[in-house]
Amino acid sequence: MDTSFWNSRWSEGKIGFHQTEINKRLTEYWPEVVNGDPPQQVFVPLCGKSQDMLWLHEQGHRVLGVELSAKAASAFFTENNLCANRELDGDFEVFTGTGPAVGLTLLVGDYFALTAEQVKECGLFYDRASLIALPQPMRRDYARHLARLMPERSRGLLLSIAYNESKMNGPPFSVPDSEVCELLQENFSLTQLARFEGPRYVGNLAERGLETLEERVYLLSRNRKS
Repeated sequence: MDTSFWNSRWSEGKIGFHQTEINKRLTEYWPEVVNGDPPQQVFVPLCGKSQDMLWLHEQGHRVLGVELSAKAASAFFTENNLCANRELDGDFEVFTGTGPAVGLTLLVGDYFALTAEQVKECGLFYDRASLIALPQPMRRDYARHLARLMPERSRGLLLSIAYNESKMNGPPFSVPDSEVCELLQENFSLTQLARFEGPRYVGNLAERGLETLEERVYLLSRNRKS
């Protein structure tokens, strides 16, 4: 993971990838992931200070996020008027929510340093901007590590985008359906829940020259481990 790159983005405030509102694909399609089961712990890789974690917490889930930037993790709690204890634990600085934030835990450190033991209670996961945040050489490593981390039969929601890369340089990167399947189908069962395409889905990426893009929403289920 390019620690210096992402820390500099947060330090310089270049966080156009951060959404100030709860993602509407999450609220619409999360029931497909939960499938009527009681709330479980949700793993959120490369979580930043996403408001989506608050929404998941409000649904009764405990949330475990991992993020490279301590500034992002601290901002998540501060900007939402929440309190957290901070301590070092091995390779990670751990922000543990207190009071109304009990159940919200952010690990500051390298995603690739996480172990399955740390994520063992997470029966669910949510990837809005992790896979698409990584350049192509790192995406395969990301997918393989996700498979190592997640318990058998855990389920998750993956949001991906695809666009004409001659129009814009990532991040966020274009990850078409064919690549999503190639990266994940060895260890996960994939179901495409929705597809959206057109200029109205570009959002603030229009400022970077993008005229149209495609969004896809996937339900993932971790296969039995051999």
